[in-house]
Order: sequence, then C-alpha cells, then structure tokens
Amino acid sequence: MRRLLPIVLFACAVLFACAGTVAQQVPLSTDLPSHPFFIKATWYIGGAGNWDYLTFDRDANRLYIAHGTLMQVVDVDSGSVVGEIKDLYEARQVALDDTGQYGYVSDGGQGKLVVFDRQTLKRVVDIETGANPRWVVFDPLTRLVFVVRANPPGETPPAAPPNRRRSTGFGETPPPAAAPATPQRNTAQSSDSNVQSIVTVIDGQTQTDLGEIKVSGQLGYAVVDEAGEIYIALPDRNQVARLDAQAVAAAMRPQPAETSPTVSPEAQGADSAAPGTAEPKEELKPKQPPFITLDWTGVHRNAAVADGHLRIYAIGPECTEPRALAIDQRHLRIFAACTNRTLEVLNTETGDKVTSLPIGPGADAVGYDQDHGLIFTSNGGAEGSITIIRQDVTDSYNVIQTLPTRQRADTLAVNPSTGAVYLVTDYQGVDLTHPGGIGTLHEKPVEGSFQVVKVEN
Repeated sequence: MRRLLPIVLFACAVLFACAGTVAQQVPLSTDLPSHPFFIKATWYIGGAGNWDYLTFDRDANRLYIAHGTLMQVVDVDSGSVVGEIKDLYEARQVALDDTGQYGYVSDGGQGKLVVFDRQTLKRVVDIETGANPRWVVFDPLTRLVFVVRANPPGETPPAAPPNRRRSTGFGETPPPAAAPATPQRNTAQSSDSNVQSIVTVIDGQTQTDLGEIKVSGQLGYAVVDEAGEIYIALPDRNQVARLDAQAVAAAMRPQPAETSPTVSPEAQGADSAAPGTAEPKEELKPKQPPFITLDWTGVHRNAAVADGHLRIYAIGPECTEPRALAIDQRHLRIFAACTNRTLEVLNTETGDKVTSLPIGPGADAVGYDQDHGLIFTSNGGAEGSITIIRQDVTDSYNVIQTLPTRQRADTLAVNPSTGAVYLVTDYQGVDLTHPGGIGTLHEKPVEGSFQVVKVEN
C-alpha cells in the first residue's frame, strides 16, 4: 500500500499538470482560424473603365458595382449580372435606402446623383449636386441623402438649379442681393491652408436637393450610424468629422404647412375683377423651399461645434491620410484605414483612440462583419491582399490572417449573412498599338477580364 501511494500521487500530479496544459492551450486570437479565408470563386462580368466602390444589398442578395460609365448589379447566388444603369460619365458609389425601393449612384463627371428604382433598375430622377460627387450615405433616421463632393481646389462646379434662394445658418434668409439669375454653388478654396469641401444634402422623401454644408478640410469616405451621425474622413488633416443629421434636417427641411397663394390661370392678367363678378380664385400650393447653405467653416465652425452639430476627431500621428471608414454600431467604434498601412480604432462618442493595427498597402475600403466580429481591409497595393482582423471583445483586436488576392483589388463589400467578402479587379496587358522600348510600353486592361472575387472561409 505504501508503495502504491507515491505512484498514485505522481499520477495525479501528472494529470493535474496535463489539465493545466490543456487549459493554457486554448487558441489565442492571434492564431489562424481553423477554417482560414480563401478565394472561393471568380466571376468574370465584363465591362470597361475604372471602378470605384462596392455596395452590398443584404435583402436582395445583390452586389452594386460603380464601374466606369455603368452601375452593374450582380446576383451573388449565381455570380451573374442581373442588370445595370448605363450612360453614366463616372460612377463612383451607390447608397441604398432602408425600404428596398430606391438606390442612389453618384456620377462624378456630370455632377449628378442618379436616383433609381431597385426593383426595375430604371432611373427615377437625376439630381444636380455640384461638381465631383463621390461618397454617398443614406440616413434612415432623417431620410436624408448626404453626397460628399471631392472638389479639387480651384475647379468651378456646375450651376445650382434655377429659382432657388440661398440662406445661411439655420433657416435665416439674407436679404436679396444683386446676383446672377442662376446662383452658383460653392466650390473648394484654392488655398491649401484653407481648403473647404461641400456636402450636398438631398431629401430622400421628395428626391429634391435641400442645400449644402461647407466644411473645412478635404472630405473623403463617409459612413452613417443608427443615431443619425455622419462620419466623414478628412485625409488632409488626419481627422474624422462627425455631422449631426438631425440638426441638418431641422435647418433645411421646410415646414409641411408652408404654402403660398397663387392666382388661378383663368384670372391671370386681369388687373381687377369686373363689376358683378367673383374675385379671382386663389389656389394653395407648396412653397418652393429655399436652397440652404450651412457654413461650418471658420468662426461658424466654432459655433457648430459648440452646438454639437459638428465634431472633429483627431486620429493622431500614427495615421497618415485616412482613406476609408467602417463603423461598429454595437460597440461604438469606428475603423479608419490609413495610407501608411495602419488601421486606427476610435471611440465614436469621444473620438479617443482605442488601438492601432497593421494592415497592407493601398487600402481603399474597410468592411466590418458585426455578426462574426471581423474587420477586413482591401489592400490594392503591391500584389493585393486582404487583412483580416478579429474582434474578440469590445476592445481586443488581432490580425488573424493576411490573404493574397489580386492586384488593384482595393475596394470591397461584406455579406453579413454569410460572412463572404467581395472584391473587384481586372487583368492588365500591354498596349501593342503604342510600341516602344523598355520603360515605354503602356499597359491596358485585358478585354473581358473585369471580375468579382469572392472570398470566404
């Protein structure tokens, strides 16, 4: 018995140590997942020209692609093109409303926002926005569409719609002045130290433009949260601006009861009613709303910040030129992809920095999969890759995989239902119509090579 006791104690110690070792071998978040991501499919959908951003429609299982003069729609179940909108000059981004009825595509070359029916893919109306509309977000809370215009300094944008009046501040209309019959929209300032950008605001209920917001700095990518806050990157200042959509709606939307009397067509031209006849009948019609300009630059910017209508978050020196944004609404976090291969995580309420993470070069888009707790950056520089980051708890982030993809695949969209990620790119060949020696050959896209790349695990 005495001989067995040491053996039993030794065995128990070994088992306890093994159990402890097993407990310590729980996979860490930095370990590769048991099912790593890989390129599952490639769909060649054709088309020509440069591409911009992708938008995924969760309800219809469709991928919207801003591609040159087209807006292509791909069914992700079959991988085939199911429709398109043609005759665009330069499609840049698509935004979708929350009803499944309307979509909005910015046409940068023509200074328009094209509203289309998502069921028929037919144009509803083209709305003038001013020069260079690019990033578009739809706010479900206010039902406003915010169009961020990428205005290069010194460029003169198209004219505003005629018969519109401007005002400044929150509904304060200035006295009429001697101005051109067709007022001009604002444009960016030519001084780099005083760059101003424009956000055009569209009413998603009436599909009409309400006005625009002037903001200091060069505006970039934009996202919106469920509370009606619009977040816009400022690449030239390493900042993120936060705009209060409800304050904008209160300033720009006319009151429903506003009407103006008009004389009926039958009575027009009469100086007064003839004796014994009835007075000219007046009809009521909705009053044309003024075209509102909210100036949130200079001293006006300080007032907007004080009122809580505008907030500016400094990302910090670790980030150079934030190019893309994504938002985690559940944990109140915003992700900014920077050109110096860094992803910055900020608190959406305070703007405080949470952490920095390494990513690949040339990231023009960030995707967040809330259901799976994953962040993706599409790195189109070098050979092309996706950086995949796992969010274990609110503020624990780790890079778990870097997946090689394709050259120039720098923008993406996430399917939150399946966790799939979609990218687009093409193949480049040599233009033999312009022969030359070493260093003088010209590349051109291979015809028919434009493709959607599906990544999944």
